[in-house]
Amino acid sequence: MLTTPATAPAEFEHPPHPEAAVSDTALTDKQQQIYAYIRKTIETKGFPPAIRDICEAFGISSPNGVMCHLKALQKKGYINRVEKRDNQQRAQARGITIPGVSAGGFSLPLKGVVAAGRAIEAEETDDRLEMRELFGEDDLYVVKVKGQSMIDGHIADGDYVVIRKRETCENGDKVVAMVDRAMTLKKYQRKKDQIVLHPMNAAMEPIVVDPTRQDVQILGLLAGVIRKC
Repeated sequence: MLTTPATAPAEFEHPPHPEAAVSDTALTDKQQQIYAYIRKTIETKGFPPAIRDICEAFGISSPNGVMCHLKALQKKGYINRVEKRDNQQRAQARGITIPGVSAGGFSLPLKGVVAAGRAIEAEETDDRLEMRELFGEDDLYVVKVKGQSMIDGHIADGDYVVIRKRETCENGDKVVAMVDRAMTLKKYQRKKDQIVLHPMNAAMEPIVVDPTRQDVQILGLLAGVIRKC
């Protein structure tokens, strides 16, 4: 759960419209904190928080309590809102925008779960898939795949693979390895006196490495695959 600051940052202490009367636009402490939270969420995640997120962040038990604060922020000119409702006609908070505040992340609407086997009942959600949270660790990097050696592992020529930097691995891990200054993506297996880098393509032979004679280095483990169809 997020905690709220004891006092609002200085940049939030003054109304966004100086020409307006202070009595009309001044925020309460709670409104300042909610405004700061919404702004930070938009800047860091790329989308505004849902009403339930605000409830949890500030310990507000009723969504109606959040709605009152949002209406006050809108009336005082701090936010703009396009009210959305779900299938049960419950108010959602995703329509919040703040003038001059742009998204700092990249996200896509997460519309629910789709069956790959037996069909399941559709249930639309108000969530978003935040790419920064999914692949936002500092120890990740991306390489582009060239060739078909991992096709049976659902990694095709032209895909981008997300790699987590590691210098060690376990048998069965999909790794990026450097062998005599040549980089390759393969499935790792360590035997008693050799390292075998297996392709995931039955038509191709593995790379067998004698670590006493060849320089082999693990550069990272497979963390994800990105494909644009």
